[in-house]
Amino acid sequence: MLSIVPAGPEAPRRRWPIRPPGAAGPPGAVILALCAVVGAVLGIAVTPDAAPPSPAPAAAPLAAPPAATCPPDCVPRVGRPVEPTPSGPPTRVRIPRVRLDAALTPLRLDRAGRLVPPADFTRAGWYVGGAAPGDVGPAVLAGHLDSRTGPAVFHRLPELRPGDRVEVRRGGDWLRFRVTASSRYAKDDFPTAAVYGPAPGPELRLVTCSGRFDRRSGHYPDNLVVFAVTDAAAPPG
Repeated sequence: MLSIVPAGPEAPRRRWPIRPPGAAGPPGAVILALCAVVGAVLGIAVTPDAAPPSPAPAAAPLAAPPAATCPPDCVPRVGRPVEPTPSGPPTRVRIPRVRLDAALTPLRLDRAGRLVPPADFTRAGWYVGGAAPGDVGPAVLAGHLDSRTGPAVFHRLPELRPGDRVEVRRGGDWLRFRVTASSRYAKDDFPTAAVYGPAPGPELRLVTCSGRFDRRSGHYPDNLVVFAVTDAAAPPG
C-alpha cells in the first residue's frame, strides 16, 4: 500500500541532497538521496569507492593480416551492420507493465551538490552528470513516488520484475532495456558503486523512494533501485 501525504496546498519546491561520485562534498563521504515527497527529504551517506587501478601498459601492435582476395565473379561478404550511436538527450520513458509513459526532464546538481528533482510530479528525471541512456554506463532515472495530492510518476515502480521492458526515447528512436533486478536499500546502506559505478554496456538505474513514510521525521527510510540492461534484440512497441 502506498504511503500518500495528506492532500493540502502545494509546498515550495524542495531539493534532494544527492552527491554522486565526483560532485563537491565533504571529504570521505558521498551524500546521496534520490527521492522526496513535498516536505520530505531522504539523505544517504556512503563511503566513496577506491580510486581505479592504473591502466596496464599498451601491448605491442600486431602485424596486419593479409588482405582477402575475391575472384571477379564472387560476391564479397558484408559484415553485420554496426548499431548507430544514439544522439541527443532522452525525452521520454515508458514501461508497458505498469502503463507508464512519461516525459523526462534533465536533472542537475545545485551549488551544494544536491540533485534538483523534477518540479512536475508527473515527470521523471535523467541525471545529466552521468551516462545518457544508450551510452555505455549506467544512466540514472529518478522520480517521485507520490505527492500531497496522490501517486506520482514512479508510484508503480515496485511492481517491476526481472524481464520487464523499459524503453527510453532518444534521438528519434526507442532504446529498449530489460529489467534484471529490483532491490530496496536503507538510506544508510545505499549501493553507490552499483548505481553509479562503471558498466560494460548501456544500462539503466530507476530510482525512487520506498518504505513507510515517517510523518514525524518527514522522511522515507529507504530507496528502491530497479536495474536494467540493454535489450537491443527485443522487438519495439
